[in-house]
Amino acid sequence: MSEPESDERAAAQSALRRMTDGFVAVDREWRVTFCNERVSDLLGNEHVPELGTSLWEAYPRLRDNEFGAAYRRAMSSGEPQTAEAYYDFFGGWFQATAYPDEEGLSVYFRDVTERRQLEAELRRENELRERVFETTPTGVLVLDDEGRVERANERAAELLGIDTDPDGLTYDSPEWETFDEDGEPLDRYPVETVLETGQPVENVEHGIEAGDGSRRWLSVSATPIADDPDGEPTRVVAVVADRTEQRQLETQLRESAASLHRLYEVAGDPGLSFEEKLQELLRVGRERLGVELGFLTRIEDGVQTIAEAVGDHHRVQTGESCPLSQAYCSRTVESDGLLAVYDAEAEGWVGTEPYQVFELGAYVGGKVFVDDELYGTLCFADADPRGESFSGAEASFVELLTQWVSYELDRRERHSRIERQNERLDEFASVVSHDLRNPLNVAAARVEMAAETGDTSHLADARDALDRMDELIDDVLSLARHGDEVVDAEPVPLGDAAERAWQNVTGGDRDATLVVADPPTVRGDDSRILQLFEKLFGNAVNHAGPGVTVTVGTLTHEEGFFVADDGPGIPPSEREQVFERGYSTADNGTGFGLGVVAKIASAHDWTVRAVESEDGGARFELVAPAADPFDG
Repeated sequence: MSEPESDERAAAQSALRRMTDGFVAVDREWRVTFCNERVSDLLGNEHVPELGTSLWEAYPRLRDNEFGAAYRRAMSSGEPQTAEAYYDFFGGWFQATAYPDEEGLSVYFRDVTERRQLEAELRRENELRERVFETTPTGVLVLDDEGRVERANERAAELLGIDTDPDGLTYDSPEWETFDEDGEPLDRYPVETVLETGQPVENVEHGIEAGDGSRRWLSVSATPIADDPDGEPTRVVAVVADRTEQRQLETQLRESAASLHRLYEVAGDPGLSFEEKLQELLRVGRERLGVELGFLTRIEDGVQTIAEAVGDHHRVQTGESCPLSQAYCSRTVESDGLLAVYDAEAEGWVGTEPYQVFELGAYVGGKVFVDDELYGTLCFADADPRGESFSGAEASFVELLTQWVSYELDRRERHSRIERQNERLDEFASVVSHDLRNPLNVAAARVEMAAETGDTSHLADARDALDRMDELIDDVLSLARHGDEVVDAEPVPLGDAAERAWQNVTGGDRDATLVVADPPTVRGDDSRILQLFEKLFGNAVNHAGPGVTVTVGTLTHEEGFFVADDGPGIPPSEREQVFERGYSTADNGTGFGLGVVAKIASAHDWTVRAVESEDGGARFELVAPAADPFDG
């Protein structure tokens, strides 16, 4: 070896000894020809192996691991080989690269533990970013400088109608139509604005119609990205949030506010009657819910009657009736709150009787109460189903209307009851102040004459006057206490009631005869029906005189019954007046008996009329309302 070559070799070895990587050179027999001290630090020998020592003897761990395999490949192939492995004894990762030459191998060892740790941390960060990218509830997408989609997460693909491959890389950049608040097409998508201006945009809201025809409201924030900080944007990262539901809620809130304002205006208008208010609010409800029909029902004795209706449906019209079992309201009265059906077919109503009768595709209804008793229902419906269920705001609006109707009907009932009570009190006060004065004056005068003259016959007249006063008081108290109301309705056999009343009136007097001709059984208040017979029998006995025959029977051409006598009868000109308070054709009559009869008849929804009997006497007919076609 020449001196220059020797000097050059020495300089190279000196540099190798100072380097931080481990270095070892071996010949083709795997004998160590050079080694720096760093090798011992990395491979675990306390001392640098002597030259000529076998590599496998100096470092036996290398024989069977990844490094030994790489060295052998390099020696046999003549190509550099690199291997990385984890050394348990050292607790770190190492990299070895073997470079073959004519003499053998030059092997460099490097501690890459820190690099491997940084790479692992970078992978974890990338995985975290990818997980966030894919799982974030907002849409995230990357677009190139021409606005084409390069990458989109699942949410963005869903919102924008983008098809992606299994790796999340888009292969179909869709075409979508965008529009503003007024439904007019946008001149440019927000991303295009960012590309043109290089400036980010935040929370730009617009509507979008995807290729499948679906429409949404989106909020878009976009940021430009440039490869060169001073260059033009080459990409745009956009974040897309779905504002559709919030927009719908805002719309519902505005509609609810408008409906409530209209409800307040109508309910508080003193110029409108209850019926006018109800019709207008049914219209407001129809508009609020987007249905065709609004109606109030009255439910009595298993029958539903439409009390008021707005809309076009042949079975939902004011006055129409049907058995409750055939109506949707049969389910409403059984429910705890509202009954809401947005799609009758989807919710299993098609085979039910209410659907077969009314064929309503959508329905919502609530119960109406008056004086804590079920009055009926307030309902809204449509022949067609709704596309979605009734919202909470819509249900609350129906409940509010139901409460208002219940309150108004309850208030009307209380007002009507008070008016009837006042009328009875006025009537009572009139009797006390006027009608009782005459017999009282007669009684006082007769008693005074008896005292002055000693003629006791005057006391008989006084007693008659006092008896008349007693009868007047009984009649007027009956009117004041009961008026036009039936409190306890039950089946009442009229024949039995007539027999009891006859005994109360005549005491079995043989000068008067009662004939009971199989009268019907009616539903009513037994005590008041007994009183009705007593008044009619008393009227017959007083006006017809001794030997009168009174007949109780069933009407032949109408639903009802009659009470007839064979006395002198009532002149046709007076037959309508006999039911007025104070009217009497007898000198000893109170003028209240037939008035009490009229009140009791009215309380039972009967019509009472005076006509001529077959014997020329008086006949009083009590006619029930037309028979209900759905009864029984």
